[in-house]
Amino acid sequence: MIYIPFIFFGFLVCLYAYVILTTRKRIISPENAPESRFSLVLGAGLEMNGHPTDILSDRVKTAVKLLDQNKTTFLVLSGSVNLQNFSEPESMRNLACYLGVDGSKLILDKLGKTTFDSLINIAQFSGNENIMVVSQRFHLPRALWLANSLGINAFGIPANIYKFSAFKTGFWYLREILALPVNILKIIFYKYQYDR
Repeated sequence: MIYIPFIFFGFLVCLYAYVILTTRKRIISPENAPESRFSLVLGAGLEMNGHPTDILSDRVKTAVKLLDQNKTTFLVLSGSVNLQNFSEPESMRNLACYLGVDGSKLILDKLGKTTFDSLINIAQFSGNENIMVVSQRFHLPRALWLANSLGINAFGIPANIYKFSAFKTGFWYLREILALPVNILKIIFYKYQYDR
């Protein structure tokens, strides 16, 4: 019995490796990105003062580069409102505007509590169009796997302007591994509802 948690964790690691392998060709540099009307910038938390965390700033700045390179037309800033009543999308918009982005190029999704929710929301107005998903490399495999499971044709743009410590990076990879079971259940439940 004592080995069951280790066996289960080993299974999750193998599952995450599978997700990485099946999505790796869809993770591309901004220079090689196909032109897409919509680029989804996923939330990643706010500081106590309501400003974007370093990981979120990294995503926003990477997305702004896509606009500057004419690779995308609109940035969909997706996140939620935290317990201090700070809004992730509004904070992301403030940073993007500070970086010179025209506000008309920004679409705020305040119902993006999770990656799954953000993808469901963008699918409602992007239709069958390609979209780009902006996040860090550790997060993109799960995001792209979810997108594919939902029938969304998505490419991943890695945010790598900032450099993070090995401890932080390791923590985020562990978080991604542990998030897989919940996301699998979400996909199963969503498809069950959709197919009814």
